[in-house]
Amino acid sequence: MADEQFLRLLREISGEDSDIWDGFDPSSWRRSLEESESESPEVVESTDGAAFMPDDVTYSSDDSAEMILNYHKLTAAERTGQTGGACKLSKARQFASEELAYPDRLTELEAVKWEETGLGLGDRSREGELFVPWGLIENYPYMFVGKANSVRAELLFTLGALHEKRVWDLYYIHCPTDMKMKPVIFAPTYQFQHLLDVVNVKLETRFTIPPGRNKERFMMSFGAGNSPLPRFLGRSDSAEAFESLCKTIPEPHPEDDLTNASQQGIEEFRQLLNRTRADRKREKKSDGNRWKRVKAHGEWGRSIKRVQRYLGLRGRAGDGASAKPTNLDLSRLIANEPENSVLFVAIDIEAWEQDHSLITEVGIAMLDTAGAKNIAPGESCQNWFELIEARHIRVEENSWATNSRYVRGCADRFNFGTTEFVKESHIAQLLKEIIDDATLVDPIDGTKKPRPVVLVFHESSSDFRYLRYVSYYVEAAQNVLEVVDTREMHQYLVRSNDSASLASVLDHLGLSYHYLHNAGNDAVYTLQAMVGLAVKKFEATLQRRSKQAEGHVPNADFKQKEGWTSGEDTDGGSAVGLATILSGLAGEDTSKRDWVSEVVW
Repeated sequence: MADEQFLRLLREISGEDSDIWDGFDPSSWRRSLEESESESPEVVESTDGAAFMPDDVTYSSDDSAEMILNYHKLTAAERTGQTGGACKLSKARQFASEELAYPDRLTELEAVKWEETGLGLGDRSREGELFVPWGLIENYPYMFVGKANSVRAELLFTLGALHEKRVWDLYYIHCPTDMKMKPVIFAPTYQFQHLLDVVNVKLETRFTIPPGRNKERFMMSFGAGNSPLPRFLGRSDSAEAFESLCKTIPEPHPEDDLTNASQQGIEEFRQLLNRTRADRKREKKSDGNRWKRVKAHGEWGRSIKRVQRYLGLRGRAGDGASAKPTNLDLSRLIANEPENSVLFVAIDIEAWEQDHSLITEVGIAMLDTAGAKNIAPGESCQNWFELIEARHIRVEENSWATNSRYVRGCADRFNFGTTEFVKESHIAQLLKEIIDDATLVDPIDGTKKPRPVVLVFHESSSDFRYLRYVSYYVEAAQNVLEVVDTREMHQYLVRSNDSASLASVLDHLGLSYHYLHNAGNDAVYTLQAMVGLAVKKFEATLQRRSKQAEGHVPNADFKQKEGWTSGEDTDGGSAVGLATILSGLAGEDTSKRDWVSEVVW
């Protein structure tokens, strides 16, 4: 392979890190290999001092370039520990180099061939055969995989990915006309299990057919009481073939009209068909958890009101005063004194998409309400947004790990300042200086006292766990009043049990954003979202009061049973502190939690 072609290949494999090969001379490197006569493996250095593979490895193919790249990613300690020509990468670096941990196993699985069914179009399947509805196959990542892995898995469950090096034997059943359902497509359960085996090798997960009552949805057996059996549709080996087969489903067979089926068989047949429906939402919680939802809704509403008090938008009830909101003019100074002069600190943490215990970025954004009280919010609160101070920290030793497979990482696109590279061992102290050591100067005697801090997150529970990975334990911060979660604020504003991404919240508020998934940017946008949600909820309250004054009361305001309303005279009460959210993490050893294989049923 020519030097120029070889070097170009190295740069293509390296992607964003292609500049690591600047100064590398393939010819010089090859000569140094030829001159080496040592029997033991040695590390050869290029003209720029970069270490490469031992001398008993030759390179003449695309694979050789991949091996050089992998060796380049080893630390100095890992290189010196090598024996022979094999490069054993850590689990993290295996993912970074897109290597599979068990390539032989994948090759073995992909070599499996299904025997021909021997059936023609419209022939009945064999009795006792187990089937899974195609809708459940396609929606498996959304319905049965936990949040940590659903984004990774969904790429392998698209129609095209499902047919990659794979064939499916498809069957169909026509539903009774009164059920108003299209014909249901099925595949054999054993073929779906084989798919899970392949996915588990590729993602290093442990996906299974769900246990419990969902198990029968993936192991459906028809024909009880002489009810209809699935009929053969054809063998599909591509997305195009699948779509073509679905368009050629024969008309209902006369023998499948249920007239010869027993009553019990008919009931079981209908129950099975009802369970083939693929709803991407996870199964609804039982009514036994309803009180938890009602309680959560109330807590979200009170949290918004306390944020409004901290910003000076709403007063606190007491001493005969009313907590009812007054008119809001964003072009003027806020009417109330911001309660406690709190310091809002928003935190966002980016973890590597292949191993969530490996933290790559920490974003911090701060809004000083003591300074905001002297400035009118302005249109869309832009004047307050300009007061936000931000820091973007990249964990120095993990900066090589960039997200690109499932989330587009933007570690080098910080919009609000200069990125800092900090060693992981120093992150906890940096956070303590910002949060635990925050002080407020007494305007009377000039003395310093601890500053009340309100932490702000979008999806707080995951970020709390990430903070523990960098050895920062927020429960030790005595001055933290409470935690605000913009995800919950938004859910309360729109009265929805479904959470929304930060981008969706910003879109809802009409706020512009660029380069999300940069921790520094996300922290700033989270703080902007908090302010925007508090103001929007305040404006909605004023609008509702105006309609009430006109004698119009929306029916939704009477729906107290779900906890979406709490009365306009309430002020949100006292801060809840950290106990509530941290109680959900009590007893959980997050330092050893296997995020990569997390599956929630």
